[in-house]
Amino acid sequence: MLLLSPIKVLANTTVASPSSNAQGVVNNNATMITPSSLPQNRYSQGIVCTSPSLTITPYLTDAWSFNRPIEKFTYQEIYDEDTGEVKYIQKTPRFEKDNYNLNYGISMQFNIPLGNGGELCKKAAAVNIEAQELLIKKTKLEMALYRLEVCGKQAKLGVVLTGEHAVTCKDVKLIPLPNQVLPHTHKIEVKPEK
Repeated sequence: MLLLSPIKVLANTTVASPSSNAQGVVNNNATMITPSSLPQNRYSQGIVCTSPSLTITPYLTDAWSFNRPIEKFTYQEIYDEDTGEVKYIQKTPRFEKDNYNLNYGISMQFNIPLGNGGELCKKAAAVNIEAQELLIKKTKLEMALYRLEVCGKQAKLGVVLTGEHAVTCKDVKLIPLPNQVLPHTHKIEVKPEK
């Protein structure tokens, strides 16, 4: 009987009441450089050639996280185990502070068109440019021949432009037609007979 009877202990016991409080802010910043379309050169006949590109992008990000109001202490009531009354209030310092974050860097991206389409496109563009240059020469020749024809006909008719339009035919020269005998005179010398 003695073994099972409760005994009141008069000792001052401390009850551990562990408390943990952690706060934090994680800023996860990502900088993504998305590729833009490749530079394009457009020519006539619908020829569009792309070329390699190099993109250099500097970036700078910053973050500031904080809690307001800043509490310097945490107050925790400590209770008496027997009576349940508040024995005292424990004052625990807190170490809150603002968080600053600064990220910087450079992103570099190099884009290259794959396959031999780039070389074929350059070749097609070169052929197209050459064809256009020949077309310009042909057009200039046709204009010169037309001017020659009109100026020649007008000169045969005895009509000439004067004033501001005279320069149009200034370098046209009339020459005799092939196998044509132009009116001319000859001086015949007669030698006396002896």
